[in-house]
Amino acid sequence: MSGKQTQMMILIQDLVLAFVINSTATVLNGGFKGTDVYLVGMFMAFSINYVSGLIIPVEKLGSAVASGIRLKKGKLLHKLVRIFVINAIFVTIISFTIALINLGPVPELFKIWWSTYPVLHLVGYLTSVLIEKPVMNLAKTLVNDIPKKERSYLNEQKHESDKDPSLLP
Repeated sequence: MSGKQTQMMILIQDLVLAFVINSTATVLNGGFKGTDVYLVGMFMAFSINYVSGLIIPVEKLGSAVASGIRLKKGKLLHKLVRIFVINAIFVTIISFTIALINLGPVPELFKIWWSTYPVLHLVGYLTSVLIEKPVMNLAKTLVNDIPKKERSYLNEQKHESDKDPSLLP
């Protein structure tokens, strides 16, 4: 994948994970309370996730852990461990930060946060495993990067065909 395709993939994954985590947290915390509350939660989850991803090299950390326990890159078990680590980092940061924002620094913050964390982590993990390949394909479709050399060739063909339309490939 190109750099632009990877950026698009991360953006889509972050949006999906924000939606899933926010929706699950909404259900765990008593249900839908209003569109405004839900959308603010979604925005917070996405923003926290996206900024965290810019700061923390989660992909490298996940791959390092999987490789560190001698799993072969490209194999299913490597992918599952890599995604588990990445998801643990993101879900922990998202859920704890939102709990802190919503509750403030109260004495029972950790207890309240922990009461939802295992479910959020499981849902986030399953979502991440299931969406990785489809999101990768979507990103490749949305960002159709043609290599420079090929682009140059296509431009040459286009200019030649302006002179003689029979030269179109």
